[in-house]
Amino acid sequence: MATLSITAAWEETAAFVRREGRLLFPVSFMLIALPTALVEALTPAAVPGQAPAGGAWLLLFPIALLLSAIGNLAITCLALRPGMSVAEALRRGAARLIALVGVALIVGVALFLLFMVIVTAAVSAVPGAVEAAKAGVANEAFAKAALLSAVALLPVVVYFGARLMLVTPAAAGEDGGPLRLIGRSWSLTRGHAARLVGLLVLLFCAYGALLIAVQSMAGLAVIALIGPPDPGSLGAFLITLVGAGITTLVSPYLSTLIARIHAQLSS
Repeated sequence: MATLSITAAWEETAAFVRREGRLLFPVSFMLIALPTALVEALTPAAVPGQAPAGGAWLLLFPIALLLSAIGNLAITCLALRPGMSVAEALRRGAARLIALVGVALIVGVALFLLFMVIVTAAVSAVPGAVEAAKAGVANEAFAKAALLSAVALLPVVVYFGARLMLVTPAAAGEDGGPLRLIGRSWSLTRGHAARLVGLLVLLFCAYGALLIAVQSMAGLAVIALIGPPDPGSLGAFLITLVGAGITTLVSPYLSTLIARIHAQLSS
């Protein structure tokens, strides 16, 4: 079993991003941050408790996901193969997109089936939840069943997220279809699941805290200078741009860190 040093992977990541940032950040902004910001800015305001109204903006959502996947693949290629040009990395990312989409579909279906099993078990275990579900009433029993489902599902999702963390670098640096990529990531992470789960939770919490803190400060500044950032207003758009800036800065670090972990475990 290969040795994993998250500290060494981070040091390599920091050095690489510092050296190649002029190449990485434009890719991060154009393919990851900007499409996501546009979807957020163009999504119509929703009534509390209801989904936003449908419209042409829905077409942007899958496009943004695909562009983000290509961007992550390209950054990962650059991290795995020093000396590769951005154009070559983008071509490689586009070429491996179908395989990565296949992985997403397989994992999505598996998670949906798991979700249905867990929800069914939770609703059956809580007295009164079945009747509430049939009647479409969100009473206390249904709320308990929903909480029980979330508590049961979350650790499973985090575990599988850690075991499949290396799918993107496997797609970028290796060949093969979706099933091979899943098997490759599962094999490489064998024996390192606990540390990778800890890393995944740490990254999620750190990124979430950073995004909330920066956007909160931006929100206060917007309120003081422009007024309340109502949906569709200039203030809301400025806050969205701040979020895009954070994503632009953070994405190269995340993609490179995972790529360097893959390089360690596959050596």
